[in-house]
Amino acid sequence: MNIRSFWHRGVNRIYTAAVQKLCEKEFVSSEGQSLRYLFFPCRSSDVLVVGFQACNDAGPQYNYVRTLQQCRVNRLLIKDDFGPGKLGVYYLGTQGSCAVERAVVELIDRYAAALGGQPRLVFIGSSKGGYAALDFGLQYPGSVMIAAAPQYHLAQYLDTPKFRATLEAILGGPATPQAKQMLDERLHGRILADRFAASQRVYLHYSDCEHTYPEHVRDLLAHLSAAGIALQTDVQHYTVHSDLRYFFPDYLRSVLNTLA
Repeated sequence: MNIRSFWHRGVNRIYTAAVQKLCEKEFVSSEGQSLRYLFFPCRSSDVLVVGFQACNDAGPQYNYVRTLQQCRVNRLLIKDDFGPGKLGVYYLGTQGSCAVERAVVELIDRYAAALGGQPRLVFIGSSKGGYAALDFGLQYPGSVMIAAAPQYHLAQYLDTPKFRATLEAILGGPATPQAKQMLDERLHGRILADRFAASQRVYLHYSDCEHTYPEHVRDLLAHLSAAGIALQTDVQHYTVHSDLRYFFPDYLRSVLNTLA
């Protein structure tokens, strides 16, 4: 990491913490599930960007707040601070339920309706947030998804000492082979059942030199293409997954500027 990158990371963290303290809101779904989020309106835009966060060992925090500030779009950023250690549950739920997922859909629908008409929905995120961007984006006709190096076979990724408690929280019990297989195939099942594929578009950033590509992205690319979803890729060559933070923001901003 060079000095400039280190400085930008520090500024981003300070800025995001300040914005969170001043602007964070709470939503309680019809089922009583609470979510914390940020919303920034842009009256001149019919685009609603829905952003999801990645995992962070330092605790749950919003991603790309400063990057999106430069884009003239409505911004809804949703926090995932559930599960063991507040590492998040991929916006699905705990104890085997999908209460968090249903609350997220309810929150998105509320803001989409408040904007009037039919806003263009854009779902964004990287790593864990990229999984969520695809998972929710595939549920809406005409959606655009901008994801960076997302996990795809979720149980395979979480079945490690670091994340096993998160895996079991999502599953609601022991990580049996059958339960893990169902979770691994969850997003593929979403793609196979997608009724809106012809109207959707995915922008996918990844590196072909880090582990996420052979373990997740390669299969994802094949399945999106087979489903007929329009796909554009941004391929880089860094070797460490977390280095996406140095490449994805510029790509994200460039795509959003074409949509705004």
